[in-house]
Amino acid sequence: MQHPQEPFYTPKHLLSLWQCGCYIHTQNLITLGSALGMELPFKKRSSLLQTLLLHVKETHQESAFLSLMNALLDHKAQTLHENIAHYPKTARLMQPWLQKIEKTKHLITREFPLHVKEEHE
Repeated sequence: MQHPQEPFYTPKHLLSLWQCGCYIHTQNLITLGSALGMELPFKKRSSLLQTLLLHVKETHQESAFLSLMNALLDHKAQTLHENIAHYPKTARLMQPWLQKIEKTKHLITREFPLHVKEEHE
């Protein structure tokens, strides 16, 4: 029996350590915004991400956002790999996080452009 798949909500997914596999800091979001030509003030992560995603959609920078977000997730995964290499006993704890990061990269690459396209139509 297959369970119905919950819709993919980019902000909810990226802000959830449990779903994303890594914690995206406020400074990470501000850095992404800066790379996309936007100055973001220090606020709650959820409002920063919503503002950033709105800017991305309005300025049609979806591919730049996906590239930057994937680079951020790759960096977070690399840090986990380094921690596992230095502390092998942490592998049982960190391996699921690495899998979630890969899943997140796959989901945002697949789903984010679809949601943007639906909103433009």
